[in-house]
Amino acid sequence: MSAILLVQYIRVKNHVINQHLSNFISQNLLKMNKSMKNLLLIAFAFFSTVALNAQQTEWCATDEMLQEYLLSNPEQEQSFWNEQIQLSELSQLTFLKGAQNNKAPIITVPVVVHVIHYNGLGNITKQQIDDGIRVLNEDFQKLNADTVNTRAIFRNLAADVQIEFKLANIDPSGKCTEGVNRINSYLTYDNRNEVKALSYWPANQYLNVWLVNTIRGSGNGTTLGYAQFPNSGNLSTYGLVCRNDEWGSIGTANGSNGRTATHEVGHCFGLFHPFQSSCGSSCNGSGDFVCDTPPTSGQTFGCNYNNNTCSNDATGGSTANPNPFTSNVPDQLENYMSYDDCQTLFTEGQKSRMLASFSIYSHLNNLRTNGNLVATGTNNGFVTSSCAPKAYIFDTAQKLTCVGGQLSFSENSYQGDTITAYRWSFPGATPSTSTAAAPSVTYNQAGEHDVTLIVTNSGGSDTLVIQDFVKVYDPNNAYNGFGYTDGFESFTGFNNEWSILDPTGNSKWTRTQIASLTSNSSVYLQNYNVGSNESDFLISPAIDLTQVVNPRFAFDVAFKNQTGSSDQLWCAISTDCGQSWVTRGVLPASTLSTGTLNNANFIPSSAADWKTIFITTTAAMRTSNNVLFRFEFKSGGGNNIYIDDFRVDGASAVGIKNNVLLESSFTAFPNPVTDGLLNINFMVDEAADNARLFVTNMVGQQVKEVYNGALNKDPYRFEINTNDLSSGVYFITLRTGSQNITRKVIIQ
Repeated sequence: MSAILLVQYIRVKNHVINQHLSNFISQNLLKMNKSMKNLLLIAFAFFSTVALNAQQTEWCATDEMLQEYLLSNPEQEQSFWNEQIQLSELSQLTFLKGAQNNKAPIITVPVVVHVIHYNGLGNITKQQIDDGIRVLNEDFQKLNADTVNTRAIFRNLAADVQIEFKLANIDPSGKCTEGVNRINSYLTYDNRNEVKALSYWPANQYLNVWLVNTIRGSGNGTTLGYAQFPNSGNLSTYGLVCRNDEWGSIGTANGSNGRTATHEVGHCFGLFHPFQSSCGSSCNGSGDFVCDTPPTSGQTFGCNYNNNTCSNDATGGSTANPNPFTSNVPDQLENYMSYDDCQTLFTEGQKSRMLASFSIYSHLNNLRTNGNLVATGTNNGFVTSSCAPKAYIFDTAQKLTCVGGQLSFSENSYQGDTITAYRWSFPGATPSTSTAAAPSVTYNQAGEHDVTLIVTNSGGSDTLVIQDFVKVYDPNNAYNGFGYTDGFESFTGFNNEWSILDPTGNSKWTRTQIASLTSNSSVYLQNYNVGSNESDFLISPAIDLTQVVNPRFAFDVAFKNQTGSSDQLWCAISTDCGQSWVTRGVLPASTLSTGTLNNANFIPSSAADWKTIFITTTAAMRTSNNVLFRFEFKSGGGNNIYIDDFRVDGASAVGIKNNVLLESSFTAFPNPVTDGLLNINFMVDEAADNARLFVTNMVGQQVKEVYNGALNKDPYRFEINTNDLSSGVYFITLRTGSQNITRKVIIQ
């Protein structure tokens, strides 16, 4: 047992058994039946099993989320167990009603589906959303066709839970809706509760469903979904998260049976796994505490009908919670709360537990009230009308092109009847307007341009305006790469020349004066406490590399790794105005970092916090007069990153003899200088009559001349005494005729 589980063992045992058990039993001993005493006695065993199961590979992360909640909120443990006891007592009373309960009105649950996608990836169709609702209704009302596959020993236990699910027709503000909300965010990848803050409707009015591309797991397996129990967290996070390829059985879920959502909704309504507390000693004190679902010793996958992992199936039960089994039976692989592939049923006991949840939890009870059904447009007799559409452009990342380039646009508008009219506006393009659903236009005017889309159907219209959605580069107006450098000192220049793509909206590249290596400014990305799997892009102005021999890009970066993070900086180059990109460097946190921080907001404070990165070019890039350089920072739960002095580094300008072999021979070491001595090495390829080697400070002032004279075709080494220079950043320059070669050094 790990240290954390051992601490949990002691704490939960002392708190739940000693305090909770003694207090509750002493006050309620005469009121409690034997099964309830047994339930209290196994409370500790249950929770420790939850923790153990959470460490294993599993496709449902609900147990792990429960463990995290109780460990983070120890003051809630006692109330959690109290409510489990209350729920079990009430579910037994509900079970006794039996046939009478089958005559009760069907419970209607209003649903909202939040589709979290990334630039269209995972933005599933309304047809697939409807299909997921179909699966839920069939499973909860015993209308599923595969109920015939239930083995005879369990067939008479299968229950019509009498719960139906309807997509909401009225949103929280009283407006028309189809019960679907679409959000573009990189949080659709490998996150958990982070996605819930993107879009949430009140949990006492709607059952919130969040559909994502992937879910962060804790083991080696794939997590398909997870849910929140009715009493294990804030209502702002109540509901279920499910991969979109597990919702329904069509679209991205083609080949799936959609049972992941059925399983997770079961958790939302108070059901546990059959293996929750292993075999135990009695049916009402082990497994999921429901007697007609035989306990299992642990999670199983596939569908091995020979599984029989517990032998106490006929043990336990009471008049209020009868045990339907008179002998040992196989594991109930058909149960929706198992992990097996042959799920076909909820039992009558599970039905009683779910219906009891609607009685004791106020937010669930309010869902089914007639007033709420009217407010959400899910009441019987509600007459649906066509909602006005929601205008939505499929690709919401900025589009880039050259002057004369053609761009295609596509919409992914949703809600209401079929769209009957489209109106596009493209300032700076030809044509400048269009009524097509997917128009193509040509941009002949450089600069940034807005795009407007208006969609109309029988319910009304909606307008979407995206400012500066298109950026058009003029290849004839690129910067000369020879000597090009940008220290981000100009606010106007940065805003007008650099492109910032911020697909998630959580943070973006920003010019700042809180830190810099040289002068006063740099660019940085606020990445501390942002989370994982978010990408943010920064794109340079167009640069002409044809005027530089063997060009490469260089920049200074300040970054300190956060323990356990996986941040990456991707560097890519485009020669066609951003239509395609070639990756030239993938820099992990270990390469970028100048140190490690633990839970601290990083702001560089000295030159030692910075390092220089070089990115080489290909032969094809060197012949381009229109090169874009792109930074893409992929967050892995780490820290802030700063970039300064972005520049083109090359041997010489085209047409000037390359006297010094910069790439291979010009070195300055050690760097940083700590002992007062700096060594300069270089090789002269061809003799030069006039050469100078000198040192300048950050503002360009010469502070030391090292050499002035002729150079022969020989290797050279100079030793520079730096004791008379104060600590800081300096530049070593070798000048031969019109050629300048510079290296930055740090003196400490």
